[in-house]
Amino acid sequence: MGLFKILQSNFNLFMVSVIASACCCTLLYLIFKYRFERKIAKSANELKNIANNIRAGLVQFIPGDSCNIQYASKGFYELLGYSKKEDKIENNTGLIDFVYSKDRDVFVNKINNNESSSINSEVRLVKKDGFVIYCLMNGNCGVAKDGRPSISAVFVDITEQKKMQEMLRMDRERYRIAAELSNDILFEYFIDTDMMVYSDRYKYLFGRDPVIHNFAKDCFKRNDYVHPDDFGLFIDFCTKLAKGQEFVSAELRIKRYHNDYIWCQIMGKTIYDEDKKPNMVIGKLVNVDYQKRELDALEYKATRDPLTGVYNREITIKKIEKYIKGNKNGRHALLFIDFDDFKKVNDTYGHLLGDRVLTYVIGKIKNAFTEGEIIGRIGGDEFVIFIGYVESDDEIVRKVNTIINVLNTTYTDDEFTISISGSIGIAMYPDDGLHYEQLIQSADKALYYVKNKGKNSYMFHKAIT
Repeated sequence: MGLFKILQSNFNLFMVSVIASACCCTLLYLIFKYRFERKIAKSANELKNIANNIRAGLVQFIPGDSCNIQYASKGFYELLGYSKKEDKIENNTGLIDFVYSKDRDVFVNKINNNESSSINSEVRLVKKDGFVIYCLMNGNCGVAKDGRPSISAVFVDITEQKKMQEMLRMDRERYRIAAELSNDILFEYFIDTDMMVYSDRYKYLFGRDPVIHNFAKDCFKRNDYVHPDDFGLFIDFCTKLAKGQEFVSAELRIKRYHNDYIWCQIMGKTIYDEDKKPNMVIGKLVNVDYQKRELDALEYKATRDPLTGVYNREITIKKIEKYIKGNKNGRHALLFIDFDDFKKVNDTYGHLLGDRVLTYVIGKIKNAFTEGEIIGRIGGDEFVIFIGYVESDDEIVRKVNTIINVLNTTYTDDEFTISISGSIGIAMYPDDGLHYEQLIQSADKALYYVKNKGKNSYMFHKAIT
């Protein structure tokens, strides 16, 4: 009996201990649960505060025709101009209600047919006051609490950026239209990639693709972009831009697809990157071919004898003086040509026929010389030929004999046959004169000597002194 009491007493103590331990465990569990729930609530509250205070709207919605909203942050309401307590928000849980009417079909179609784990789109939303804003939507696909597919998305107002883009687009469009209405061809040259991009008019005018890769490399290698005589100007233009000169302009002839050339004015401005390094060149080509040819024609008329096409008296003198000034160390020759008894031709056959004879003979003389010589008409039947850097008198004699043979000819037309000849006086720089007037006087004396000795010949001034 005593043993039983002892065992019962120990059992009671054991049960008290078990119950006490259970109570302690329960208490600890409740404490930890409370702390954990507080931490979860705090984290949720922090996330909510973040969501409500960032400059964007957070929305969780269910894909479908209405895109029912499961959750929307304070920022989303403010984005649309609503307060969270307004009936508009409480009673309209479909995101589609806030999408601009013209964007709804596209938006729903994109949402419902998305097969990726994320979705990005631009969409227009309508604010409370009816104002339409552009938003960028970035979303991730997931599962809602009830097991349905859901999308958690951030909506960012990009209206100002879109306005800036539209302003830039309009500026470019105005510039493009203005260029199309003129002869301008706009271009952008990207220095790092060596790529040239012309506006569409380039293809119309030049017959080539407006996007040219390896532009500078190929231009310098093939040397077929510009006229050979203008290649130096083109190299200079590119070099100045590459060195960072802010604005460069040049007039040169650019090759077209059927191998002819047109005059263009090319203008470029260098754009720099953040490190002040040349990054690209923007500019334009202006077709000035018509104006250039008109100007050349006017210049030709102003400098040429209208009958024979050689230089007139004024330009002849200027060109000879300019040549002498720039080549004082050379030995040059001035040939003074006079048709023999040409007054009789005019008196006998008339000035019209006399003009035809002059044109015929001078045309043959021009063909016997290169562009380097200066040929001009200084009187009725008096002409000058200036030859630079003469190596010997024999060289002059050969050229003079060629002229004498041309002058000693017969002009024939349907009515008349006229025999022609001419005489030449020769003056040498610097021996016979240092300026045009001195040289022409010396050549005139030699010419006078030839006339008195029977004509149809030539004479050096030094031979009569």
